[in-house]
Amino acid sequence: MEIEVKVTATTEVAVDVTVTPVDGRFPGPPDAPRYRFVFSDDLVLERIDNKKPGNGLPQSPQHRLAGTHSGFATTLRVADANDKFFPEGSMLFQYEGTFMFDAVIPDLPTALPKAQVIVRGVALLDGNFEPLRPLTFAIVGGTAAYEGASGEVIQSGADGSIRTLNIVL
Repeated sequence: MEIEVKVTATTEVAVDVTVTPVDGRFPGPPDAPRYRFVFSDDLVLERIDNKKPGNGLPQSPQHRLAGTHSGFATTLRVADANDKFFPEGSMLFQYEGTFMFDAVIPDLPTALPKAQVIVRGVALLDGNFEPLRPLTFAIVGGTAAYEGASGEVIQSGADGSIRTLNIVL
């Protein structure tokens, strides 16, 4: 099953956490707070398998509300000049997210099972928060119709707002 959704609204909160350094590497200057970003996005269904707006899905985005995408992004590492793996100034983030389809919408398209998909991975970004590698994350499980799910989520679009879930059941 392949599901494509678009992020239409985001709520984001920064949370300070304590981090124990590995090999003396800190994400940012040693005296800076470590960051965990909490987010929650609204999703609009753009495609499910071969169904698209006007061809199996309603045209209006309001009638294609799919649910939410929520989770955390935690700063793991900010590369310095001596980093052996990443360009100087780049940032490595741990991503943990849940796609909750049909969070509050009672008349979701019936082809989209009402359940959750759990996603994890890391993202490497430059100093302007632009991806240095394609943003692809692992589907590590799900609930109900997505129980035992695997696969991947690919983030794309000119503004990064499209998420394509390639789900293997």
